[in-house]
Amino acid sequence: MVVLFLVLLRIVNAPFGRVLQAIRENDFRAEALGFRTVTYRTVSTVLAALFATVAGALLALWLRYTGPDTTLSFEIMLDILLIDVIGRVLFALAQNHLQDLLKLTAGAVEGVPVLAAVLTPDRPIGFEYQG
Repeated sequence: MVVLFLVLLRIVNAPFGRVLQAIRENDFRAEALGFRTVTYRTVSTVLAALFATVAGALLALWLRYTGPDTTLSFEIMLDILLIDVIGRVLFALAQNHLQDLLKLTAGAVEGVPVLAAVLTPDRPIGFEYQG
């Protein structure tokens, strides 16, 4: 898993990953710059499927058995649903209230130049469509 993580980190920080970030931010702009967005999206989907396949194979090797009770049980589906719901709630809370928290902490550390620059509330939080 560490090797897979490092490979994914390398892909994200490579020029390929930067193009994918540009496509995510503004598809039309990336296409106007000459990137074939359909090709990049297709390759990224294939890579995602490849890494998901490898992760599933590693899970099967770890469990030494795979079947409906290890992959499709009610408990596993409930865990996945809870992880998704809790993550979305935390993300929504962070988007709505992190600016206020940054204002409070920036006011408290005004004398420290590095922390004041890092904790400024003017930093963009999240990704919004600028189209």
